[in-house]
Amino acid sequence: MVLWFGPGDAARCRFAISPLQETMSALLVLKDPARHGWYLPWLREVQPVAAGLDLALLNAVMPVRGYGPDFLWPSPATPLTTIEDDLAVVQATDPDVVAVQVAVCSALPADVRRAVADDPARVRDELVAQQWLAWRSLVAPFWDRMRGMLDADITTRARQLADGGLEALVANLHRRASWRDGDLHLLGFPRQTLDLRGRGMILVPTAFGWPTLGIGPTGDTPASPALVYPMLGAAVVWEPAERPPAVARLLGSGRASVLAETAVPSATGGLARRVGLAPATVSQHLAVLRDAGLVTARRRGREVLYGQTPLAAALLRAGDQGLVTR
Repeated sequence: MVLWFGPGDAARCRFAISPLQETMSALLVLKDPARHGWYLPWLREVQPVAAGLDLALLNAVMPVRGYGPDFLWPSPATPLTTIEDDLAVVQATDPDVVAVQVAVCSALPADVRRAVADDPARVRDELVAQQWLAWRSLVAPFWDRMRGMLDADITTRARQLADGGLEALVANLHRRASWRDGDLHLLGFPRQTLDLRGRGMILVPTAFGWPTLGIGPTGDTPASPALVYPMLGAAVVWEPAERPPAVARLLGSGRASVLAETAVPSATGGLARRVGLAPATVSQHLAVLRDAGLVTARRRGREVLYGQTPLAAALLRAGDQGLVTR
């Protein structure tokens, strides 16, 4: 596949994040748990939860391989897209579109085929309800940490884009993507040419989609196509934060735990849930760590994200190597 970039298309490229796309990708991981080893910590935690959820309809229309309805994977608009934003787009899908896209799914159960033929609006509404249930139960508890990594990826990629343009960005994006003669070439997709026609392109990092590369919509639509690529450091999301014992002795157990968790920029509430402390206590620890030059704070919408400084990273590395002593 080749994406043609005309005048103004490069300037209209922007980054976005989709909680719903992460949810859908997470469900695919659940359906094929042997797919990637580094999802195992997440799988161990959510499989007992997933066993008690009624996601039968949603699972029926999204095979691990083969076509799944496009309307269930709406392209996000901005890095601040919420799950409510995503679900509102799905909820607004024309029932006729639902009927057509669900009907062409491979290996569709007969009862689902009859249901979508009889009442596609009802099927759509049930799919939205199950998407919300999957998000709330399987992804939302991990979202703060995932979101920090997704934000960090966008920051890095945006710097590459600003410094070297799309050629520099694509060079480090995915092995199946290349920039040649002013156009984007993607391997492993149908042989076709997609003229962006001034729409630009949305770049969407993903935590659960590793190692695949996705693009869509590719039809005749006014919507900008979204290129979904594996985020940097996808495996780190599922690794426990390192809190060297020596650093715990130096800072105290609670403060050291908070510092370790800020390896992924996070808000106070998310940090509190992960370390098992009250938000007020975490805020106090963050204030001390910030005064000591170990964390920085930056605003994202209504939230403030706290992340490690190079000094903090060096301290944790030294503690892990036994270089910090009492």
